[in-house]
Amino acid sequence: MNKKEKYLEADRKADQRINTMIGTVVATSALPTQVNWATTASAMGAGVISIGLCYGVKLNRDEAWHLIKQFFSAAGFWFLGMAVGSRILSLIFATTGVGYLGAVFLDATVSSAIAYAIGACAKAYFKGVKNKEELGKIFRERFRTAKKEKDLRNNTETS
Repeated sequence: MNKKEKYLEADRKADQRINTMIGTVVATSALPTQVNWATTASAMGAGVISIGLCYGVKLNRDEAWHLIKQFFSAAGFWFLGMAVGSRILSLIFATTGVGYLGAVFLDATVSSAIAYAIGACAKAYFKGVKNKEELGKIFRERFRTAKKEKDLRNNTETS
């Protein structure tokens, strides 16, 4: 297998890991916010570790979290604030009875978009992209793409 084929195979495996990470965070959206925050964070950390393995890089949990923090930092702390803010909003919706389903939907939408963006950044990072501006651009673009696709799917399903 030549170098190009190895990268294509690694990309294919990494895409599977990203899809697993997204599926996990969407599934945890139905859990109470206090529990799903830890589960989501664990899924994203484990996802970065498994994506690294696709490219022959072994990370521990601390190293994975360091990368995730780098990705958020590169994207701009607005994304971190938005992630935390959406959790708080979901918690308020769920606990006040305003709308448990709305809270789940909000959490699933934001969490899956963040998981997709983190996965895309991890893939790029393990393929050699280390530039903060480039990683930030990847994070922001993938987040927007994932959120738009999720919004489109939900609008079509409710029509």
